[in-house]
Amino acid sequence: VGTNTVSFMVTDAQGFTATCSFNVTVTDNEAPAITCPSNILMGVDAGQCGAVVTFTAPVGTDNCPGVTTIQTSGLTSGSFFPMGTTIQSYEVTDDEGNVSICSFNILVEDDEDPVLSCPATIVVSADPGQCNAVVTYTAPVGTDNCPGAVTIQLSGLASGSVFPMGTTANTFEVTDDEGNSVICSFNVIVED
Repeated sequence: VGTNTVSFMVTDAQGFTATCSFNVTVTDNEAPAITCPSNILMGVDAGQCGAVVTFTAPVGTDNCPGVTTIQTSGLTSGSFFPMGTTIQSYEVTDDEGNVSICSFNILVEDDEDPVLSCPATIVVSADPGQCNAVVTYTAPVGTDNCPGAVTIQLSGLASGSVFPMGTTANTFEVTDDEGNSVICSFNVIVED
């Protein structure tokens, strides 16, 4: 790659000479090569809303020396990647300014169930002169490794309600943003 001057001289039988010269310029118009890894799918690390992901970063090559590879988007290998999709993009440039790019996705999915813990069975006596009892309890609230978990009561009565004589099953469910869910239940027993 570069410019070289080529010169010729000719001499005839009488000793007369003539010369000519011209330049030969070789340019590198071949783009460098770079190959990214395939997309990476990971589950979250335990208790985290993301995952540490390692991969081999792509390095470009070229037909001539002097190639430079840079990362233009995403995170470096060994970083903590948040839940969702992170686009990893790389660019390789040779000394002549020829450029190639590649990219791949790192997708971190929340495959960890939320946590929900119900209280133990509650046994109470009926309120005086009644065939029922007002019962209060601490309603379970689920937690998750990522924000956005929602806890609902599927069956039974809310804390502070009048519970009838006998057994009332109280069931709760927590669901995270990815649709992972956990159910727990406990009984409230009102005895006469």
